[in-house]
This record gives sequence, C-alpha cells and structure tokens, in this order.
Amino acid sequence: MDAGHGGAQPGAVKYVVEKDVNIIVTNHMCAYLTDNYVCEVYKDITDDDINTICAKANKWGANLFVSNHFNAGGGDGYEALVYSAANRPLGLVFEKHVKAIGQNSRGVKYRPDLGVLRLTTMDAVLNEGAFVDNLADIQDWNDDAELKVLGIAYAKAAAEYLKLPSKEKPTPQPNEKKVDGLYLVRVSSEIDIYKAPVEKNGKCPKGAYTIVEEKNGFGKLKSSTEKNPKWIELAKVKKI
Repeated sequence: MDAGHGGAQPGAVKYVVEKDVNIIVTNHMCAYLTDNYVCEVYKDITDDDINTICAKANKWGANLFVSNHFNAGGGDGYEALVYSAANRPLGLVFEKHVKAIGQNSRGVKYRPDLGVLRLTTMDAVLNEGAFVDNLADIQDWNDDAELKVLGIAYAKAAAEYLKLPSKEKPTPQPNEKKVDGLYLVRVSSEIDIYKAPVEKNGKCPKGAYTIVEEKNGFGKLKSSTEKNPKWIELAKVKKI
C-alpha cells in the first residue's frame, strides 16, 4: 500500500495537505485488512520516489498495488485510476465500495502515464479520494473518523478483488477479570455456602469473590482451604 507523497512532498494543498490525509487513509486501510482478513500487507508511507516504490512492490511479489491520493483542480468526487481497460474490473470494485459510503464518483479512468500503474508488475489502482481544493467535497473526508471510513472502504474493495478469506473471530467470552485465580464473581444477595458441592455449610454474604476452581456448576472461593473448602452455586452469581 502506497500513501502518495508520504515523504517530503506535501502533494496537493488547500483545505487539507494531501500527504497528511493520504497517510491516515492508508494506515486505516492496512489496519482493517490485517485485522479482518488472512493476508500480508506491506505499507510505504515515507517514500516519494516512484521508481523505488514500484521496485520494492515488485520485489516483494505483491498481488495488488494500491496508491492512495487526493485530487486537486476544482472537481468533485472520487476517481479510480487504472492502467488500461484490462484493469477496469479492479477500478469498478473500488468505486463500488467508495460509493457505498456516500462519496460520489467521477468513474474509472485509464492512466497508462502514471508511474505507479506503469512500473508495477501486479494489478494496480490509484485512488483519488476527493478534491482538496473543493471545500464541499473534502469537508466530508477531512478528519480521522471520516478518513477511517474511506480507508475501510478501500480495504473491503481490496479484499473483495483478491477474494481474501476472512479471519475467524474468537468466540466472545464472558466479562471475566482474572485475579490470581479463575475469575471474580459478584454475590448480590446472601446465598448458601457448601462445604463441598453437595453439603451446605452456612451463608455467603453479598460482595465480590474470586473463584479458583469449578466443579459441577459450583465454584470454590479463593479464601477456602483444602481442609475446609467453601463452594457457591455459579448459577446464582454474576461474573465480573
């Protein structure tokens, strides 16, 4: 992933500095890809030299090259720039996801003159997110929250085009706080205490307790000793 003008060059400047927003969008795009899809992402947000950027991408053997930019010249909307008609399907996928977040589009355009499209050996797209010199256009894409939305749209487009598998999400666990044992529980009303999971032995006052062992739906309290263990019914308490 290339953040256009990531080095010393500012890029287009008026209501925002293009370099700054390019970097933010690219960071959000890469983060979303690595968090949600099985993939490897190489990010370049510091280089301005087109030959160097493309050579590094070619050496790495990337499947897709994405260069993120913002436009200038008084226009309005997003543009997907690709090398030729053969790459139009790639541009259309990015355009679809950008339009889905509410940005209008000026379409997919062919730019064989652009170095990042001409010098790369893999499929490549250059995104022009909005016009920095049109306040009506850029004001919708000029803070971190808005740029994150745009970066995620780009990430979803890349994932769709490459058919990336989604990462398996871990099963949500109860809100458990580990404290020198299994977890904490809160007793909201007085309940029975058991000497063992079957034999009652008094009452447990309200409060928070650490459970250090589970057995048959009962939890052993941390303050217990092996000589005189105290158990409570886990169905009657709440994990915290």
